Amino acid sequence: MRVPDFSRYRKGMQAAAFLLCGMILGAAVHQGMVLDQTHRIVADNFELKEQLHLTEQQLQATRKETSIRSIVVYIEERPDDPPLDRAAEAELKKRLSGKNGDLNVFLGRKIYDIGSEAQMARALLEGKRYTDVGGKNYAVSIRTMLVADGVLTVWIEARPTLK
Repeated sequence: MRVPDFSRYRKGMQAAAFLLCGMILGAAVHQGMVLDQTHRIVADNFELKEQLHLTEQQLQATRKETSIRSIVVYIEERPDDPPLDRAAEAELKKRLSGKNGDLNVFLGRKIYDIGSEAQMARALLEGKRYTDVGGKNYAVSIRTMLVADGVLTVWIEARPTLK
């Protein structure tokens, strides 16, 4: 059997080898570009997630701290006055912080403005009389106001008065 002479195929083999090397080199360059683009997308995604997390934390902190969302009223009695019954205490709390309560003007207000508004509320409610609360009349005055976590806590002193 006779072996063919490869000198006849030399030019074809060179062209095929050149084409094969070009394909390998082209695939490597393409893969490098895809890898670089993927790396950039992953890095941008990580950075955007971090910014989103930080922005959400700031938004939650802003929501919590900047406005008054609810009002809690505590009624204190002077030691020399007779104690309030539960119905009268509940009625006073309702009139102060209920649906149309006197302290509801503070809902939605900024907590940083509470200092000037507290003086106004103290002046308006100082000695204010609430009539027919459990069959009695009460004079109310604000003792302390405290804002924490969007909740306005008010301590009120209630004294029974004559009709």
